[in-house]
Amino acid sequence: MRDDYSKQPSGCSRPFPVLQSKGADGQQRIEARPDAYWEWKKPGEPPILEKAGHLLVSMGQGLPTARLTAVASDKRYVGQGWMPVTGLDAAQAKAAAVFLNSTPGRLLILRCPGKKLRFPFYNPAVWRDLPIPDLEDDCIRETLAVCWEATRYTEVPQFRDGYCDVRRRWDEAVASALGWDAGRLAELGNLLAQEPHVRGLAYGQYGDEAEEGQPA
Repeated sequence: MRDDYSKQPSGCSRPFPVLQSKGADGQQRIEARPDAYWEWKKPGEPPILEKAGHLLVSMGQGLPTARLTAVASDKRYVGQGWMPVTGLDAAQAKAAAVFLNSTPGRLLILRCPGKKLRFPFYNPAVWRDLPIPDLEDDCIRETLAVCWEATRYTEVPQFRDGYCDVRRRWDEAVASALGWDAGRLAELGNLLAQEPHVRGLAYGQYGDEAEEGQPA
């Protein structure tokens, strides 16, 4: 997009919406919200729109300050720093977004950090090889998509803010859809939130006691 597209529309062609910001002030809900408009510099329809998707995944983020790994929408969008995933309908995209933002989804993504542990970058190969539930299964898809609908307007706290209610709801939906132990997912969610690279603080920093099950 950088070579043939402009972030500052000139009026030569019709601007189109883009998901651009990833930080604390970027995507704040599991429903995708465009926050910029770009313009195609050449005649005709922007070819990038052929790759728009109902699901967009992060290409890199700060582990403490980010909020989401994936967002979805009834509309199809493209992104800068957010990669659209093609081939999914809206319901499948919503279900995938819930799973990817759940504790199991985040742990799977964190297996393959690129460049920096504190601010990993994810290339398309990471997402291509990521295992996800069978979105063709009606029960799995509908259970997760219903959770997306129920949480689409909820502002999601930053990762460093801990294991919050909306993350617990995503984990409970995943547990219900896949027959997993919701209590165990909650335990893992709490442990992930306490990780120094996520919390932004070392274990015991500022006199805090080490959490149960964590190194002292």
